[in-house]
Amino acid sequence: MHDTPLQRKTLEEIDLQELVGVSVVGVWDHGVLHRADPTLRLTTTCVPVVIGTPEQIDALNELLVIYNVNPHPVIVLGGGKVGVAAVQALKARGIPVHVVEQDAAVARVLNGIADRVIVGDAADRRVLADAGVEQAPSILITPHDDAMNVYLTVYCRRLNPDARILSRVMFERNVAAIQRAGADFVLSYASLGVHSLLALVQERELVVLGEGVDLYYIPLPVSLSGQSLRQAAIQARSGLHVIAVQHDGGVQSLPALDYRLLVGSSIIALGTPAERERFLTAYGPHNTA
Repeated sequence: MHDTPLQRKTLEEIDLQELVGVSVVGVWDHGVLHRADPTLRLTTTCVPVVIGTPEQIDALNELLVIYNVNPHPVIVLGGGKVGVAAVQALKARGIPVHVVEQDAAVARVLNGIADRVIVGDAADRRVLADAGVEQAPSILITPHDDAMNVYLTVYCRRLNPDARILSRVMFERNVAAIQRAGADFVLSYASLGVHSLLALVQERELVVLGEGVDLYYIPLPVSLSGQSLRQAAIQARSGLHVIAVQHDGGVQSLPALDYRLLVGSSIIALGTPAERERFLTAYGPHNTA
């Protein structure tokens, strides 16, 4: 939100759903995902998590594209499998990327994929300066050594206080250390593994938002049959954020507040386990009719 008209305003004041149609489901700030409470005030460093149709996302991008433009390349530290996948994903979106890789043989693989490959030690300030880390809008730290990643996060944060830093961690116990070091986002193999297994068991697409936040498919409780989403007040009573309603094999994404819930439907919602339990307690058993 840095240098945009949205910074320092609450979600209620901004009302992106009214403005462009997207729905804010959470806000990342210094490595922590906060629930999308209407009174939550956006800081200069936070990143809202929004859902919407491709057209709505395009409308949001058009709203913000003139603000805080940084044309410099994203920096990826490490050219292993994670680094290569990141470079390919960024280039597919037309984003310039520089990679720092110590192994010359590995670096050669990235030639022609990244815009530039710098062979050298990412812990060397001269190498980082050559890669452009001090001007980069974002820095991705990918080595499979948690201690090194903590060090690189601290180092990069000192060199570029305004960058978005994403770091990989191998062990769950190191997530907090990486966040304290200055990472805005942390990708934990342990958390990703748990989410992946749950997605397979529940036969759904993998969704990873943050610690404790999950995607729930909940059969419609008897008490909600015939009510509109406004009348049901699901978010106000439980904290769950309804992102879609499934009925008769179809899915209504981002339903309006006047959308009427019907017998045999299931709601698809984002939230925490505690919020799901509050929902079940507030609304009772699902409709089996």
